[in-house]
Amino acid sequence: MEFKPDWEAAQNRLLAYWNHAVIDRCCLAVHAPRQNARLPAFPDLQNGSWLGGLEALADEDQAGLRQWWTDPDLNYERALAWFENNYFGGEALPVTYVNWGAMSMAAMFGSPAEFKKTSVWYPAIIDNWETWDSRFDAAVNPTWQTILRIVERLVAGAPGRYFVGKPELGNGADVLSLIRGMDKLALDLKLQPAAVHHAVDVISTVWVQLMEQAYQLTTPVNAGGDVLAWMGLWAPGRIDQIACDFSSVISPKMFREFFVPEIEKMGNWCQYGTYHLDGPACLKNMLETLLTIPSLKAIQFTPGAGSPPTYTEHYLPRYRQILESGRNLYLLVQPQEVEKVLAALPPEGLFMRVYVETQEDAEAMLHKVAHWTARRNIFPRP
Repeated sequence: MEFKPDWEAAQNRLLAYWNHAVIDRCCLAVHAPRQNARLPAFPDLQNGSWLGGLEALADEDQAGLRQWWTDPDLNYERALAWFENNYFGGEALPVTYVNWGAMSMAAMFGSPAEFKKTSVWYPAIIDNWETWDSRFDAAVNPTWQTILRIVERLVAGAPGRYFVGKPELGNGADVLSLIRGMDKLALDLKLQPAAVHHAVDVISTVWVQLMEQAYQLTTPVNAGGDVLAWMGLWAPGRIDQIACDFSSVISPKMFREFFVPEIEKMGNWCQYGTYHLDGPACLKNMLETLLTIPSLKAIQFTPGAGSPPTYTEHYLPRYRQILESGRNLYLLVQPQEVEKVLAALPPEGLFMRVYVETQEDAEAMLHKVAHWTARRNIFPRP
């Protein structure tokens, strides 16, 4: 593969990861600027789309902003710029996808997408559940058809060069928290529960339909498997993020009643369902329930802004609980956290992702992790 010449070795480690095993070290994705890179470093791209070029547009240039986000050729050119200027070490993958603020289904269900320099926003549009039009037809929906054209362009340039992930669509809970409003949706759980149940069921059903269509389009360029793009995580079968960030503002009981059915539906479509657990509140309140859902094969934890970092003592029992349940654990870490995490956790089923400043630093980190993994038995375990 042009932008991942060591793909075979990475694939073998990923296959071991999904078997909750390890070959020579835990899975480690190390991102860094490539030697002789022509572009400034942009570390945020390890977790999302590169926003390069938007700074040249005026805030009021709505036509230019929309073109930047929606033009297939521009999306392709930006992807190539990233691939050509970045080093993908270990299990880091050159993968691109469509990410319109992670909740593009909001536009498919009536919220007019507002394209901005830092993200895409979706205003609330549901004032009355009875008048909300929840009908959806993939063949004519303009948002989905625009996204499909971008995916098709990315796929056309991908064979033998890079991977293409499925678009970020969102999930019923979080899409509704945008298009209804988080405060109103929280009240609806008590005041209009039937409307919420129906809306979540409609959106999650569409999610499965669109994921399958996107999977059929992208899997031929993904080494016979599938990729969860923003995590850069390859699997030998269907994989995608499952999430419910809205759960941070509701009780575990309401989470189980309203949103676990959606998680199960999405998980049943995935063969390697990976849950995005966002923030300490979700880790504390929702993990016990998540570990009862058989279709969830991995848990990815993000501390979130203002929270203690990934390596924090009081997170460690939860990390061990995930691994001991037979599920995999995916962590976004800082360079100084890597050795500490390996000292505290077994490498089997563990995936860490890190950004370092140079390609030389990335290569050194991979050697260190192999050494730390080999020495793991000398570390005291609680």
